[in-house]
Amino acid sequence: MGKLGILVLAGGGSERLGREKAFFEINGKPMIQHVVRKVSKLSEEIAISCRSGREKLTRMFPRAKVVVDKDGRKGALTGLVSALPEIKSEYTALVTCDCPKIKLEVIKLLFENAKNHGGAVPRWPNGYVEPLQAVYETEKLRKAVNEAWKRGKMKLMEVLNEVPDIVYLSTEKLRKIDPKLESFMNVNSLEDIELLSAEDLE
Repeated sequence: MGKLGILVLAGGGSERLGREKAFFEINGKPMIQHVVRKVSKLSEEIAISCRSGREKLTRMFPRAKVVVDKDGRKGALTGLVSALPEIKSEYTALVTCDCPKIKLEVIKLLFENAKNHGGAVPRWPNGYVEPLQAVYETEKLRKAVNEAWKRGKMKLMEVLNEVPDIVYLSTEKLRKIDPKLESFMNVNSLEDIELLSAEDLE
């Protein structure tokens, strides 16, 4: 039913952390290392998009395809345009480097729901969606991303609206495998990091 590739978006910085999020240490290791360690259990095909630090990331993850974002435009769309061509699998799981508590079971469930569709995207009860913690049919996502880029559209919702046949998965359903929905908890501050422990990242 198609293989799954993983695209880790690591181009985001943080004014509060004062550096690229990917390299901020949690329990003695860069945050991105916790994320890649987990997702590598699901797929051997991993691509990482970054704005800087390519050499460092390549040393950390020699089997991954590390791609520097194409131009100076900020945002996740730049990372998608740059790194998505490296994914050859039929389906692509998008994950961000600042969600170190992501659960593999969540990705697996999204993958199962994405099969034979354009993708599977988590949706909160208030209608808010999580397009960067989702699974897509690779070619359909690639077409939508490239079209948005050509038109100068930078908002992810504009991309999402162009991906046909999206399955929206309620976060309430995901609570069965991730009760606190920790897969969507972003690390944005030192306070967030202090709340994490080694056990949290397993």
